[in-house]
Amino acid sequence: MSTASLYAKALYQMDKTDLSKKIHNLRKALERRGHQKLMPSILAEYEKLSLADTRRKNRGTVTAESEEARVLLELYRRLVKTA
Repeated sequence: MSTASLYAKALYQMDKTDLSKKIHNLRKALERRGHQKLMPSILAEYEKLSLADTRRKNRGTVTAESEEARVLLELYRRLVKTA
C-alpha cells in the first residue's frame, strides 16, 4: 500500500465526529513530515474507500423490482423448457 492509501485508510476508519478538526490535524502532521503533497492522493483514496463501502452496503439490498425480475425470468425459463 502506498503512503497515501495508508493515510486515507486511517482517516476513513476514524470516528466521523468532528472530521474537520481531524483533517486539520492530519494536514499539520503531513506538513511536519514533509508529505503535504500527498493531500490530493489521500483525498482520492478516501473517496475510493467511501465508494467501495457504499457499494458493499448496496450489493446485498434486494429491491422489489429485482425480485420481480428474478421471478419472471425463472417463470420464462420454465415455460421455454417445457415447450
